[in-house]
Amino acid sequence: MKKVYLISIILISIFLIALFFTIQQINENNKLNEQKQIENTKTSELIEDDCTEEYIQEQELKPVVSEEERIAVNAQLILKKYFSQCDHTINEYTEIPEECVNMTKEELQKQYPEWEVIGFEPNKIILYKEFNDFCGEHFKLKIEEGKINIYLVNQDGTETLYEKTNISSEYLTETDLININNGTLEIYGKEELNKTIEDFE
Repeated sequence: MKKVYLISIILISIFLIALFFTIQQINENNKLNEQKQIENTKTSELIEDDCTEEYIQEQELKPVVSEEERIAVNAQLILKKYFSQCDHTINEYTEIPEECVNMTKEELQKQYPEWEVIGFEPNKIILYKEFNDFCGEHFKLKIEEGKINIYLVNQDGTETLYEKTNISSEYLTETDLININNGTLEIYGKEELNKTIEDFE
């Protein structure tokens, strides 16, 4: 009986000792795992910080490249011509030549070295040039046989019939009639002439 009791105590003691060491081992393993996780987190944060820093530095170093504007297929070309002898600027409107489509501003300037590119949008290009000349687009209106006729005023002051219109003078305002009859209604440029005629129609 005493032997059985003694064996039981020994077995219980061994079990308790084994249990104690097992718990100790589990605790140590848990501590090691926690430390590894902390170290891994620090390392990943450090790597992320380094990468982020490098990325930010790269972004700062990279120049911002904006895509240059290019001329569209059906862009309008405006030729702005200044004539020094009469101090007038005439605008000519036309479609962009096919060879200029898709050009940048710099390429267009090389294509037209005698002109200055003063306006550049994909759908509207403005070129400017000065001429030491008379513009040749000075017009006067006259009332003849109740209709408005257009005369071209030459550089020497002489007048040449430019166009006969069917616009009746009876529809004009009193001011316009006086200005035409006095010869003071002078128009410069075909663009302005067309606007004036449209107003009278």
